Amino acid sequence: MKKTAAVTVTALLTLPLWPANAAQGDLQFRQILVIAKMAGACGVMDSMIDLQKTTGLPGGDTFVTRMWGVEAARLGVTVEQLSGECDKSTAAYQNLWQAAGEMDAQD
Repeated sequence: MKKTAAVTVTALLTLPLWPANAAQGDLQFRQILVIAKMAGACGVMDSMIDLQKTTGLPGGDTFVTRMWGVEAARLGVTVEQLSGECDKSTAAYQNLWQAAGEMDAQD
């Protein structure tokens, strides 16, 4: 994880230069966007699970299971792989958030 944090800090440092870097194919900023998008999507899907656990909506278990299955199939992975990718994306997002906070504290 330390290597990932170092890469993400480097990517965060280049954010003010993003338009020029994007035109040159800078993948670091795109990686940050992918992490953020995936972490957000996973958060919504996890919220569905939490909602179902607390409310016990009729048919909710089936809906949540189908939603995860459809999303996994759309991405070409198994539900287990999707869950693992969600864990990784969430951890990476938390690292980015922490690194950004550390940068803010230095200002």
